[in-house]
Amino acid sequence: MKKFRAIVVDDESNNRQNLRNMLHKFCTEINVMGLAKNIKEAENLINTTSPEVVFLDIEMPGGNGFDLLAKVKVDFKVIFVTAYDEYALKAIKFSALDYLLKPIDRQDLIQAVKRLKEEHLGLDLRLENLKNYLNNQDNKIALSLADEIRLISLQDIIRIQADNNYCKFFLKNKEEILTSKNLGFYYDLLKSQDFIRIHQSHIINKNMLEKYVKREGGYVQLTNGDQIPISRSNRDVVLKLFQ
Repeated sequence: MKKFRAIVVDDESNNRQNLRNMLHKFCTEINVMGLAKNIKEAENLINTTSPEVVFLDIEMPGGNGFDLLAKVKVDFKVIFVTAYDEYALKAIKFSALDYLLKPIDRQDLIQAVKRLKEEHLGLDLRLENLKNYLNNQDNKIALSLADEIRLISLQDIIRIQADNNYCKFFLKNKEEILTSKNLGFYYDLLKSQDFIRIHQSHIINKNMLEKYVKREGGYVQLTNGDQIPISRSNRDVVLKLFQ
């Protein structure tokens, strides 16, 4: 069984010890090489142990986790650990990065480590997307596919459609991208952008609307010709877009 070298970065001693103990007990493939309580200690540990994964707190005295990533050469997997700052968590999700919410749930930890074993690619791309988002240049979203990470401009997305527990992105260039997240996950990310959910199975880019057709229960036609049904509860929302 492959062992992953890891470090834990958190300013609170109890949190550091608790996570190390949980990893030791439930995730034996993780070998914790050291613990750090601040950015300086973490930087030294990264340089001396060359970890393959860093469990990284976000808010710490003297700098946050994003500051650390800006200081070091990132060739390791990052799993953020956060007490749920809504903005930071949204940025992490936008960049398709892994995270754990405090207090850490055992099953969440096991699943994060499982994903670590399955996927170790595209980190530089995702961190760049995270930096852009935090700099309010949130015009792209990172999509995790089976064997790659894709950065997609929001303006290139025409619509998103549920596909059982997955969902499919339809792009301007006629490409279709199937992702492993459900529609609700992406709606939470995109509802503050130019995207609206007009049906339990459909999210559309408002900028791609062409016309609203009242017959047959009501549907919208998009610029690519797709006709998307509107649920009864969302008709007023759609109508306001044409007023």
